[in-house]
Amino acid sequence: MKKILAALLCLALALGCALASAEEGTGKITLGTLDINGAFTLQCGLPEGYKLQPIKANRDQVVAVMSSEDPAKPVMQLSVAFDETYSDVDRMNDLDEEALAALEKTFTDMDPTVEISYGDTGLGTRLLIAKQTDGAFDYIDFLSIYKGYFIEFVLVPSQQAEDKSLTDEQMRICIDFLTDLDFVPADAAQEIGIAEGTWLTNLTDYNPEDNTVQAVLRRGVTLSPEEVNALQPGSTLTYGRESVVVETVEPLDENSLLVNDEITLTRYGDRYHIYLYEEEYTEDFATMTLTIPENLTVLDDIDPDTGDPLEESAHRTAAEFTALLANPGENDPGFASENVYVTFDAQEQMTLVQRFFVPWQ
Repeated sequence: MKKILAALLCLALALGCALASAEEGTGKITLGTLDINGAFTLQCGLPEGYKLQPIKANRDQVVAVMSSEDPAKPVMQLSVAFDETYSDVDRMNDLDEEALAALEKTFTDMDPTVEISYGDTGLGTRLLIAKQTDGAFDYIDFLSIYKGYFIEFVLVPSQQAEDKSLTDEQMRICIDFLTDLDFVPADAAQEIGIAEGTWLTNLTDYNPEDNTVQAVLRRGVTLSPEEVNALQPGSTLTYGRESVVVETVEPLDENSLLVNDEITLTRYGDRYHIYLYEEEYTEDFATMTLTIPENLTVLDDIDPDTGDPLEESAHRTAAEFTALLANPGENDPGFASENVYVTFDAQEQMTLVQRFFVPWQ
């Protein structure tokens, strides 16, 4: 185990990044903002009773420890490092079997009895899970890759614990923690320019204490003409976090193609937009904590008690809106991104929330 922790510390020395101050939001905490080679923000919801303690945080390295108020509970160590070898890897999901086998070998070479499996974060980023519960030291190591960065969490027993083994419950808490992990492009909202625009937005986790709501903004994924022109049977179509093997490509008109009888690529300007069964494909691009203004206008097409569509949009006040967020009706589908648009003013504050009824919600 000492070798593994030493390896983590060495790995962190290669990092070029800055760790932002941890900010309490709506159940999530911002762990760090990485500003080299595809910057992103690392966000998560800490397990109950755990606190984040940065060990080293500067432009050269990030090492942090998450420990519990109970000294007998396991400790989690975070290490993040950019690896030039994987500079063109957007996520671990993009690695083929050979590349994954090479990563697995780094663990089995150190400990031939380690158990390797795979999981996913809440946003679908693959995790390699290396678990050792039968040796001299129990540990569980979660490794992922995002935009060329290695992100690694190691769960180990506390030195103050009488029993140095990890229980199934302790490992489940760590897995739940990683399931809640988000990789959000740093400053994505500012880069895309959300001011004075309307965005598909998922509104969740209302906090009545500071009158805020978490907003996950989504946008359509597009392809360049060069990417589209390269498509042919046998090639791979990658869009956002998804990829499929191309079986058929059929031109629909001068601006549209149909791939595999289910994916439509339609050109607008110099980019192709992606539609699955006539619905545009979108993905998360920014997570923000927004204050709900007193003068917010809400247009709602859904009956919160029945979940049925309303004949005319209901005009709700900010107070009525926050009441719905805090106590949704039994059949209320919630303010999910499939049917909610938020309009922002020049200061990137919410001015209008529109919730539409869609039949599949």
